[in-house]
Amino acid sequence: MANSYQALYPGDTAVSPEIVQFFEDFYRTSDIPGEHDQYVDQFTQDATFILASKKSHGKQEILAARIGMWSAVASRKHTVHKVFPFSKESNEFMLYGSVALGLRNGAHADVDWAARADIVKSADGKWRMKFYQVYLDTGAI
Repeated sequence: MANSYQALYPGDTAVSPEIVQFFEDFYRTSDIPGEHDQYVDQFTQDATFILASKKSHGKQEILAARIGMWSAVASRKHTVHKVFPFSKESNEFMLYGSVALGLRNGAHADVDWAARADIVKSADGKWRMKFYQVYLDTGAI
């Protein structure tokens, strides 16, 4: 893989290059501290975002969650291993990866994660998350 954002996709299911690019851009933006508005722009107005046990609805709550995600974390680097579409024409995906975290207390943690994403193409032509749930062990953070 050329970088950590380029995932493997099933060989028998074609995924639009726009969607592949969306996921690469999403995790790249996720790893940049301070890119809160750009991160939140990748969600619909009424999106649901669930990180471990914390649920956020709508862009304002997602923004607060995004800012909170950096409270104990100084750096993060996602590696997206695989992306699995539900079917050939589906916009629902399961993803698997890992994230290397540099914590503000000086510690480092490598955490595996899985996610479920339901994406839609907005009126402006951009793909956005309508639903995004991340499963990970927050005990390492």
